Amino acid sequence: MELLDGSRATGDGGRLNASDGMKTFDNEWILEAFAGRSTFFTKRMFGGLAAYLHGRLMLVLVEPTKTGRWKWHGLLVGTDHQHHASIRADFPALAPHGFLRKWLYIDSADRDFESTVEAVAQRMASNDRRFGVAPRPRPLHRRAKSASHRPANRNRTDRRKKNPTVG
Repeated sequence: MELLDGSRATGDGGRLNASDGMKTFDNEWILEAFAGRSTFFTKRMFGGLAAYLHGRLMLVLVEPTKTGRWKWHGLLVGTDHQHHASIRADFPALAPHGFLRKWLYIDSADRDFESTVEAVAQRMASNDRRFGVAPRPRPLHRRAKSASHRPANRNRTDRRKKNPTVG
């Protein structure tokens, strides 16, 4: 079914953007605070939409999945455990997620959802260092060396000859 904004309903509460066929999320308005910043990008994660800013994973917009694996609908906030107390002092509506304990979470049904996520997004945009998780560097793929460059395989007998035991 096509919606008034040109998107199509997906059947799981989300929408597909008419121009690129990607699912949109109910709370994408949160990402407006990051618009125009050169370090901002998004990618899919946990069946949701992850937002990166300042080289860190800042947040994930989550909605229930078609399979029912995730039933969350709200915002996951990326941070380290050491920052939970100070962030929660500033934003009491955030709480550790029940399954992903490192993440703070706010359900979209929370009465303070909009005001909390607007303020959190502003802090993230201003590069508050308490927010965000640095992604792990990906290992570089090495080309396999030719057989002539590989060390000779040694079997257990070779090791015994080289390192005799003292009796």
